[in-house]
Amino acid sequence: MRLHPIALCAALAFSLAACDGPREQAGEIADNASGAVDGEDSMKSGPAETMGERQDEAEASANKARDASADALDKEAEAQEDFAKEKAEELRQQADAVRKQ
Repeated sequence: MRLHPIALCAALAFSLAACDGPREQAGEIADNASGAVDGEDSMKSGPAETMGERQDEAEASANKARDASADALDKEAEAQEDFAKEKAEELRQQADAVRKQ
């Protein structure tokens, strides 16, 4: 079965529309209400939708950076924990050596 190019483009457009973030969706509604685009089904993005998309992208980028920072802190905590365990074991061995004297 071969898909017609227009049907393929329409399917792609609908799948991309489902990925809109909340600010982009709100911008699309605002653009439609203000008449900045030809209609609700317009493939053209208006200024509010474009700004909303950029805001959604910025939020996603900030979330990704925050997650990376948290991951780095987790790794540092694990390293500090390992170091503390090693140091505690050394101190226990020193205490045992003192007791055996």
